[in-house]
Formats: sequence, structure tokens, C-alpha cells
Amino acid sequence: MNWFKKVLAKSKLRKLDMPELFENFTPDAKKVLAFANEEALRLRHNYIGTEHVLLGLVKFGEGVAGHTLVKLWGFNLEIARQEVEKIVGLGPDRKSRFPSPYTPRAKAVFVLARNEAKLLNHTFIGPEELLLGLLLEGSGIAARALKNFDLDIILLRKEILHILNIQSPSSDDPQVV
Repeated sequence: MNWFKKVLAKSKLRKLDMPELFENFTPDAKKVLAFANEEALRLRHNYIGTEHVLLGLVKFGEGVAGHTLVKLWGFNLEIARQEVEKIVGLGPDRKSRFPSPYTPRAKAVFVLARNEAKLLNHTFIGPEELLLGLLLEGSGIAARALKNFDLDIILLRKEILHILNIQSPSSDDPQVV
């Protein structure tokens, strides 16, 4: 838990405003966040937490993140929803269709994703970096859901990094919007 506070302090997360938080997100990463919002609405939650980001990643299901979670580890949307609902349950009836605010842990995932992108020499933040950030955060609802499914977070992270390092940079890099 102390490391989480250190990450927040070092990242100056509280000083970041929302537009800066999403700088360099690819269209696919933005789709993941749109799916995360849909999942929060479906669960009748008035926030978007790490669990919703995880559900958004699984629902998106494409690229390295989707391939690793869904095809290699068998963590599909139905299973992910069941695990999340077991942990947090459904909220009260919710009528709003407006985007929900992100929790501090979800914002920390975005900062960690940005750091991962820098380490990988990426100028963008895609679904893979979001998943790596989610795995690094390691103690939110998403991490608990993955652990409940017996997913080894360290091994999953190593697999993603291995796949990303094998892929050579090309002119086909995702376009940042």
C-alpha cells in the first residue's frame, strides 16, 4: 500500500487535469475507456474504477491486451463480469447516462500506463499500456478479479512485455488522436 502512495506522490496525479491525463491515448485506448463507462453504467456504479477499465479491456478484446487476456488466458467478458460482480456487486438504480468520474486508482492506472509507454519508447498509450498499468497498480478491484481467476499478474505482465518487445517499431504505429 505504501508503494501506491509513493506512485501517486511521484506522479503528481492530483495536479493533473483530465485532458492532460488522456494525452496520447490512441483511438483504441479511448474505445476501452468508452467500454469502461458502459460497464460502469451496466453495473449501476457512479464511478469508473479499475474493475471497469478491466471490463473495458476485455470487452474491446483486440490487440496484444485482448489477445493475452482472452485468447491465451481465457479471461472472457462473461467471466470478468462475474468476478467483478462478486466483489463489488450492483449499485442502486441509476438513471444517468453521463460519463462517471474516475477513481483515484483508475487515474493511477493511467499514469502507470503513461510510464509504461515511456519505458517501451512508445509515444502513445494504447490498450496494452492500459493493461500494463492495471497490472502494475496491483491492488484494486481489477487485480482482485484477476487473482480470483487464478491469473498470475506477474506472468501476465511478462507475457505482454515479451510480445511488445518482439514487435518491431514500424510506420504502422497507432495514430494518436
